Amino acid sequence: MISLQLYRKARYRIDISIDLDDIQQRIYTEGEWHPADNATAYGVTSANSAIIDRRVTEAVNDLLTRLGGYLMGHNVNLNLDSENIVLAIGLATRPAPTLQEQMKEAIVTAIANYVLMSLYGDEESIYGTAWRLWRSRVMLLLARASR
Repeated sequence: MISLQLYRKARYRIDISIDLDDIQQRIYTEGEWHPADNATAYGVTSANSAIIDRRVTEAVNDLLTRLGGYLMGHNVNLNLDSENIVLAIGLATRPAPTLQEQMKEAIVTAIANYVLMSLYGDEESIYGTAWRLWRSRVMLLLARASR
């Protein structure tokens, strides 16, 4: 019921476009040093792109369920050259000029940490903690923008 009310009150809309390359770059950067720190871990490289894409899809689906009340529409297509993930967020009040960029940064970081968590640990790992932190940041940004 709450999500329906939020959607009805939406007078403003921001579109967030995310390239898969941005997410992969975060994952690969982190994946380079992790095996050096942990001898049992394998490195995440572009050779693992099929696994990475599957995990990115899982992360996006998880995030979409959490954004339910704010989400006016979305398009996820990892086969495109750019703008692989597009989210239309509805807000009741005028958003701050920096909200779109802050949301993009938080979403990219949350997705990257979800993928790293699923590859290198569990929810109790450093990546699991970072995933929950950035996922919460996304929700806090939306809550502040909707007051």
